[in-house]
Amino acid sequence: MPGLAGSGYLTSTTAMALDDLPESLIVIGGGYVAMEQAQLFSQLGTRVTILVRSSLARREEPELAHGIREAFTDQGIAVFEGVQPTVVRRDGDITVVAGDREFRAAQLLVATGRAPRTADLGLQAVGVETGGRGEVVVGDDLSTTNPRVWAAGDVTGHPQFVYVAARHGALVVDNAFGRAARRVDYDALPRITFTSPTLASAGLTEAQAVERGVRCESRVLGLEHVPRAIVSRDTRGLVKLVAEHDSGRVLGVHLLADGAGDAILAGVYAIEGAMTVAQLASSWNPYLTIGEAIWLAAQSFTRDPGTLSCCAT
Repeated sequence: MPGLAGSGYLTSTTAMALDDLPESLIVIGGGYVAMEQAQLFSQLGTRVTILVRSSLARREEPELAHGIREAFTDQGIAVFEGVQPTVVRRDGDITVVAGDREFRAAQLLVATGRAPRTADLGLQAVGVETGGRGEVVVGDDLSTTNPRVWAAGDVTGHPQFVYVAARHGALVVDNAFGRAARRVDYDALPRITFTSPTLASAGLTEAQAVERGVRCESRVLGLEHVPRAIVSRDTRGLVKLVAEHDSGRVLGVHLLADGAGDAILAGVYAIEGAMTVAQLASSWNPYLTIGEAIWLAAQSFTRDPGTLSCCAT
């Protein structure tokens, strides 16, 4: 992008090293890092504008993406989707040009993702294949195209979470030295965006299930039906369950709620245990927790949640 290199733009790392709070901030990006840092600065008093090339939280269920967009707007964060920045100018403040529009702020944060740094490792010389973004191409067992080389963590281009890198590291040791033939499986992978309310998901979205050719059904339950949210006087958010149509097996659990990051572990276990929504609906559930939202959503596959009384079974 012309002008970007010399603009003094911030990254997610350098933004945390600022000595002074900027009066205004433009954030380019719509993923979890962009959302978390945009809201952080907004809550500290900075006037924040987010420019998103496609849509905010585009990898999440559309209902959750809509909910977090509404929350950001209510908090005074200006969200512009479908915007492609083309030029950056610095003349005291920073101006970002996108088509016929200009956005101006004291600072610019670029949070469009991180690419693996493999160019100087000499991988081609030893027959290790890399992809278009420099990622090391690996199989399900994290082996590369060189039988003596394995790769783990962000360098593989797989989901960039600490717990994924940790799982990779343990798996590679077992496979490389113990010939364990372990394979990585992301079917129940949890992902959390620490916004307020929090975005938390495990497993497949409805679109991903359809893309795989799985016949599925889903239910969406607003937090106005969840006692914990009512007591907390904050019913912003929802829960969505995705299940295989014929078997009822839980494929995906998606939450937008304060405390969703803690509750999503129940979704991980439901998916890993191949539970059905019927089993989930008849399982034990502690009252007055945000995790109860998952249980209530399972109930909604066969019952109208609006007719349920407290602790109904």
